[in-house]
Amino acid sequence: MESRQYVEETIEEIKLFLPRLTHASEAVIEVLYEPMTEQTWQQFGDLVEGLDDLFKALTSIAKEIEELDGFDVPKASINVVLSQLPEKFQAMNASMDDEDFITASDYIKYELTPLIQQLAIELGDTKGIAAQRYAANMTFLQQKYPKLYMQLSKVVTDKNHYQQAFARNGLPNLCMVTDREAPIYLYSQYDPAFGTERWAKSLAEKVEHKSEIIMFGLGLGYHARSYAKLYPTQKLSIYEPDEQILLAAMSIIDLKDLFDQLNITDFVVGPDKAGRDKLFFRFLKFMKGDPEIISIPIYDRIKSVNITEFSKDAKTAILNYDSTVRMYEKYGMEWATNSMYNLGKTLTTPSILHLKNKLEGMTAVIAGAGPSLEADIECLRKLKDHAFIIAAGSTIQSLLHFGIEPHLIVSMDGSEANYNAFKGLDIQHIPLLFTPMLKYRILDEKNENLCHVHFINDSPTIHFMGLQEPDPIFNSNHSVTGTAIQAAVYLGCKEIVFTGQDLSYPSENTYSPGARHMSKQRNEIIINSIKAMGVTVENVQGTQNRTSHAMSLTLLDIEGMTLKHASDARFINTTQMGAKIKHTEWSTMEEVLLRLQGNILESTFFIKELQQAKGYEENRVNKIRTQIAQLPNEMLLNEKRLKRIDDTIGKLSELSRTNQKKCYEMFNLIDTEWKAIIHSSPFKAFYFMIFKNDLNRFERDLPELATELNLVIKSKLIQDIMQPLIQKLISHSPQLFEVVKEAKRRVEESINSSQQV
Repeated sequence: MESRQYVEETIEEIKLFLPRLTHASEAVIEVLYEPMTEQTWQQFGDLVEGLDDLFKALTSIAKEIEELDGFDVPKASINVVLSQLPEKFQAMNASMDDEDFITASDYIKYELTPLIQQLAIELGDTKGIAAQRYAANMTFLQQKYPKLYMQLSKVVTDKNHYQQAFARNGLPNLCMVTDREAPIYLYSQYDPAFGTERWAKSLAEKVEHKSEIIMFGLGLGYHARSYAKLYPTQKLSIYEPDEQILLAAMSIIDLKDLFDQLNITDFVVGPDKAGRDKLFFRFLKFMKGDPEIISIPIYDRIKSVNITEFSKDAKTAILNYDSTVRMYEKYGMEWATNSMYNLGKTLTTPSILHLKNKLEGMTAVIAGAGPSLEADIECLRKLKDHAFIIAAGSTIQSLLHFGIEPHLIVSMDGSEANYNAFKGLDIQHIPLLFTPMLKYRILDEKNENLCHVHFINDSPTIHFMGLQEPDPIFNSNHSVTGTAIQAAVYLGCKEIVFTGQDLSYPSENTYSPGARHMSKQRNEIIINSIKAMGVTVENVQGTQNRTSHAMSLTLLDIEGMTLKHASDARFINTTQMGAKIKHTEWSTMEEVLLRLQGNILESTFFIKELQQAKGYEENRVNKIRTQIAQLPNEMLLNEKRLKRIDDTIGKLSELSRTNQKKCYEMFNLIDTEWKAIIHSSPFKAFYFMIFKNDLNRFERDLPELATELNLVIKSKLIQDIMQPLIQKLISHSPQLFEVVKEAKRRVEESINSSQQV
């Protein structure tokens, strides 16, 4: 029989045997205080035989355990028994030989029985009980956290390095075994819960005025339980970085029982950065006040690197979230207007769906407009015959300034500044890949060689066009370079080269020559502002470049793209003085040119492919056309509903004191009207883009309103929480109505024009 199987089966038999042996010893303890009888001697003989069987069984596996991985915990317990049992056994026998039965009973009661009981505690539950507990926990996760359930279902449990253990007092513990150091127990081997309440109290000054907390590490839940007991109203978002710790825990603790004691709002497990980022986003979305992160003590030791990375990601998430809030506040209306006004062009131009993998195996060069572009410009000119050149947004100005026409322009910026960068450029003959959120005036002036892709946050286009697989939907990015990366990968490029991607400020200029939209005065103001920040980033030469918080986020965003697509394409950074970009190789443009000399790319290759790309089916276009035609009436209906809600809220304060029945009816009326609004096309399409921040605040505060039972207080809450949102929606209704009317006109014009061609 294989050693591991033999050891496991023997330990299981011992677990089943120990309760019987304990019962036998307890029975003998009592009868030794009475006159000895034949039955007493029989009971004592059974105990001696049982102790002998235990010793033999433990001895038979002791040597095997020494040579096997995964038995560090039982090995320690077994060795204790093997070292102590013979001496205690002999002392008991000596007392029996001397007919000192009382002393023999004491040896059994105070020496042998505790030894047996402690072994039973430390060996833990049988496999059957552990399996039942694990299954119950998986069922709980399936019901409560289905995505986590699916995630863990694919993970193989590592029982060698994560060993379940039980402390002296019987509470579950966990032992982590590595090849480099002695085994580490997550908690005290005597009382795992000891000190957790003291730890929670020690955080009082830091957390007592917080309403939401991120906790790094769950472990077996002792710290979380003590924390929740001390701060029961605080909402916990728990991040457990190690899937194996949770998997091991699920055989020895009851997750449902634990979570029932926690005011938990989010639970994320594993090293995946995307999962962490989602946790941060959800936390920040519903957070009131400043964020706070705490970690359970042992994780400061065993997961110090993870905590550092987690804290760094948290800071980045906060910056990203703040940036997103500001961007939606500033550009929400403009983005929605662009998407609506561009809908006609979107419907009558092809997406890149039918261009997928048309550049299979090719090299793409994504040119940015950083100051370093000028140094690579001559190589880039020669490279056009050997690689696919993509101009990232307004970089087209600089390329045309140097006499280089790229194979493709990618643009997604919805601002007026982007229109100013494109205004007057001779680019009708150059393919342009746009997102519908692009400033509509750019597309008003370009009618040829267009194709598009969609952003995942473009709610107007997604709603009206009913976008889903296989429609090409990209993640939105901080800069157009991120969009260009996704496009190059989608088109099938296996190598992506960066040039002019400084992603920092290595000189006194913000852009390369030819950037007409950046005046000298504006450039000087920006550079002086950057200098005042004092923020730096490592460059490709190993020294430091000046940068800004916004540019740092852009760099991180691009690094997220290079990491995500690392298996799809090789990334080369040739930018001579730009920031170092993770997950890229650095090379000179000369080296790239030399390596690609044998590749020949026809200059009109992509234009020909684009001309063959199919547009949207007529049925789909007509369905969207009908939706847009109905939109003005839906807008008017929504405005009436909003005004009814506003009027009703104004009556609640008095009704809550004078006519509570009527007050209840008014609350139900508001609920009915609001549900109709949120299920309407205008809400799904552009309310959520334009009023994203207001709706997030409303969603954050809504539980307080929904759970309040006192009508007087509830009436005040709805005035504070809901009425400002309603009034803002009403105030913007006339402007939105004009946008919708113009969008309808544009859709009709575009479709009619395309049908005449």
